[in-house]
Amino acid sequence: MYVCDWSITSGAVGEFAERLPDDGEARWRVSWLPGRLLTRDQAIAAMEMVELLYDTTRPTDEDLRAAIAAAAELLGIRPIDAAATLSERHPGR
Repeated sequence: MYVCDWSITSGAVGEFAERLPDDGEARWRVSWLPGRLLTRDQAIAAMEMVELLYDTTRPTDEDLRAAIAAAAELLGIRPIDAAATLSERHPGR
């Protein structure tokens, strides 16, 4: 994952986050969560979730599930909903 002041990209899948021009409060848009404005921390969590769900080199273990659950909680979504949304956007992965 590549994080800078205005964007966050993933090396695992073509999802991204971008910072919107602000009016005093930084807001971020994440490609796989259309219609939602997020904080920087939430945008990073959303992109971390992409990396966690698509990293085929990581074993599926309790630590992985806990990291996905923590990111989902920060976003206010269920992990299964995030996985379903991403699988719809990236069929066959």
